[in-house]
Amino acid sequence: MRTFLVAFALSLVASLLLTRLVRDLAIRFKLYDEGGGRKIHQRPIPRMGGVAVALSFALPLLGLVLYHNDISRQLALDSPLRLSLLAGGGIMLAVGLVDDIRGTRAIVKLAGQIAAAVTVWSLGIQIEAVSIPFLGPMHLGLLSLPATVFWMVLVMNAINLIDGMDGLAGGVVVLAGGTLFVMSVIEDNALAALLLASAVGATLGFLAYNVHPATIFLGDTGSLFLGFLLALLSVHSSQKSYTLFSIIAAFLALGLPIFDLGMAIVRRYLSGQPIFRADQHHVHHILLRKGFTQSQSVVVLFAGAVLLEGAALTFIYADDAVSALVIVALVPLLIVSVRMLGYHDIIRSARRARAMEHVEGEANSHLDRVLRARDEMAAAESLDGLWSALCAVAHDLRLEHVELELAEGADFSRAERARPFHWYRSGGQRPAGVHHQTLISRELVLKAGTREIGVLRLSSFREDEVFGPMNRALGQLLADGVSLGLDCLSWRRRVSGLDARVSNAGHVSYS
Repeated sequence: MRTFLVAFALSLVASLLLTRLVRDLAIRFKLYDEGGGRKIHQRPIPRMGGVAVALSFALPLLGLVLYHNDISRQLALDSPLRLSLLAGGGIMLAVGLVDDIRGTRAIVKLAGQIAAAVTVWSLGIQIEAVSIPFLGPMHLGLLSLPATVFWMVLVMNAINLIDGMDGLAGGVVVLAGGTLFVMSVIEDNALAALLLASAVGATLGFLAYNVHPATIFLGDTGSLFLGFLLALLSVHSSQKSYTLFSIIAAFLALGLPIFDLGMAIVRRYLSGQPIFRADQHHVHHILLRKGFTQSQSVVVLFAGAVLLEGAALTFIYADDAVSALVIVALVPLLIVSVRMLGYHDIIRSARRARAMEHVEGEANSHLDRVLRARDEMAAAESLDGLWSALCAVAHDLRLEHVELELAEGADFSRAERARPFHWYRSGGQRPAGVHHQTLISRELVLKAGTREIGVLRLSSFREDEVFGPMNRALGQLLADGVSLGLDCLSWRRRVSGLDARVSNAGHVSYS
C-alpha cells in the first residue's frame, strides 16, 4: 500500500506544478479553447492540461526504474501492459495533441482510437470472457477483438464527450479511477492499482486548476489519454480474474460518461442527425437549461456517479442474486433519468424539425417565386403579359387550375372583362361533372384600394401543397400581386391616354 501512496503523492505534486507551467506556456503560444457557439464558456481558456496530466502520470513509473520492489518487477515482466501503455497511449496522446493544436475531424479521432485499441489487443490485453449472473463466464473466442475494440473506443469517447463543464471530466475520472483502484486491490492486481493511483493523483492535481471557474482545460490530449488508461486497465484487471473483476462491473463504474455517450448516439440516430455532429444536449447542458449553475450541475452528476460506483463495488462483492438485483434496479433508474432530463421531448422536437426542413425549404422557394412573379406582373405592359406571368408562377407552384375574373369596377374594356381567363395544368378544359376529393380550391378577392376589381380562383391537389397555412399565405400574396399588376396596368393606360389627349389638344396646324 505504501507504494500506491507514494505513486499517488508523486503524481499529485507533479500535476500541481506542471499544470501551472503548461497553462502559462499555452497562454504564451495562444493555444486556447475558444468560447461561444455550443461551448459553455464565453472566453478563451488554455486547453493543454492533458499534457501535464500525462507527464505527471508517467513520473511514478519512471521512479520504478530506480526503485526495485515487487511491483517494479511485475511491470518489467508484464510486457503486454508496458508496450500497450507506450504504443496505445502514445497514439492517443499524438491524436489529442494534433486536435488541440490544429483541430481534426471526428472520423480521424475515431480512427486513432480504433488503432490504439487494436494495438492493445494485438499485444495480448484482451477481453476474453464476460461473467454474467446465473450464467457464469462466457468465453468470447473470436469475438474478443471486436469486444475489446468496442469497449476501449466506448470509454475513450465517453470521457471525451463528458468533458464539457469545469471539473466534470476530471472529477468523473477520479471517481471511476478510484473505484477501479479498489477493485484492482481486491483482486490483488497490484500493477493496475499502481497505475490507477498515479492516474487519480495526476487528475486531482489538474482539478485544482479546472474547477469552476477553470483556468485550463484537459483538451482532447487529456480526455482521450485518461479514457484510454481507464479502458486499458479495466481490461487488464478483467483478464486477471474475469469472475471477480467482471467487465460489467467496470461498465457500472464508468456508467455516467457511458450513459451520456449512449444517449448522444441514440438521440442523434432517432433524430436523423449525423452521429458525430456536436450538440448542446449532453446531460450537463440539460442541467444548465433547467436552471442549475455549473457548480450545482457538477454536484448532481457526481452524486449520480457515486451511486454507480457503489453499484460497481456491490457487483464484485455480491453473489449472482444480488448482482442481478443491482442490474434490474438500475433499469427503472435509467428510465426515470431519461424522462426527467427530457430526452423524449428533445428527440421528438428534433424529428419534427427534420421533417419540416424539406417543407421549409420548399416553402421558401415558393415564396421567392411568388415575389418574383409579383414584380413581373407589376411590370407587365398588357393584360396578356400579366396573364402569362400568372400562368408561369401557377405552373411552378404546382397549381392545378387558375381562373381570373375581372369585375365591372376594373378599368378595362367590356371585351377584356368578358374574356375568359382559365389555366389548367393539363393544358385543356377539365371534364365537367368530375369530382376530385383532394382538390382544394380558394377564391381570393382582388382589390385596388377599397374597390373590388376582380376575383382570383386557385385550385391544387392536397398532395401538391407544401403546408396548408403557408399555401393560404402564398395564395394571398399571389392575389395581391395580381391586384398590383392590374392597378399598375390600369394606371399606365390612364397616363398614356392623358398624354395622347394633351398631345392632340396642343397640336396647331398652319395653312
